[in-house]
Amino acid sequence: MRDEGGMAREDRNGPAGHVGLAIEVIQRLASLRRAGAGKLQQSMIDRLVAAVCTADNAAVPDILEGFRKARVPVDAVVSDYIPAAARALGEAWEEDRLTFGLVTIGTARLQAMLRQLQAEQHADAADPDATAAVLVLIPPGEQHTLGAMVAASMLRRRGVSVKVEIAPSVTDLSHLTAERRFDAVLVTLGSTDRLETCAKLVKTLKQITKGALRVAIGGAVVESCRDMLTESGADLVTNDVNTVISEFGLNDKMAERNAG
Repeated sequence: MRDEGGMAREDRNGPAGHVGLAIEVIQRLASLRRAGAGKLQQSMIDRLVAAVCTADNAAVPDILEGFRKARVPVDAVVSDYIPAAARALGEAWEEDRLTFGLVTIGTARLQAMLRQLQAEQHADAADPDATAAVLVLIPPGEQHTLGAMVAASMLRRRGVSVKVEIAPSVTDLSHLTAERRFDAVLVTLGSTDRLETCAKLVKTLKQITKGALRVAIGGAVVESCRDMLTESGADLVTNDVNTVISEFGLNDKMAERNAG
């Protein structure tokens, strides 16, 4: 973690690279839940933000227990409360209410919480027999992974098997796509600095699979760079997991599995 005391004001874009994806992507991922968003308990969101920013190691287990006692479903914690906390962290940074260090710690703890909750989910990330399978890629140089983890979690909760890879090499991609059949790839992009890297990644995926593998791009820069991302050769540019499932026919794949 960088020393926040030595951070210059012009470096304020730094945390955007760390929390920007969580703030923007998760907003889109939860778009279909907006009707229920107004029912979120602000007190629980505030407690979650406080828990991930404190030095008290018991705070996170306590807030998770609080969700259970309040009968908040795991799906709601993943899809609504963790995104709300991520947005709150980003807003607090922009308004100078939280330091870079606390935002970084808070984001890391949200991600750790997400991983813990993922352990309760049923779709195995490495199940070779799953009918619908998606490869989630975080491009080389991308520092933030929370948005990708939330996307993976939401896909798994819908019955899709997910494999997450961080900064894979061309050799890694070749082995991955040769050893296992994926129905789609979701590339997450959190900053404009990685646009060229993302485009090269899409091109590589298309080349090694001879165009057979469909690729979607999501992330914090989707709205501002949609045209450029579309020109990269991606089949879909979206921050909506349900759109990925629908457009790539994953519902049909899951129906086939359930019928079997």
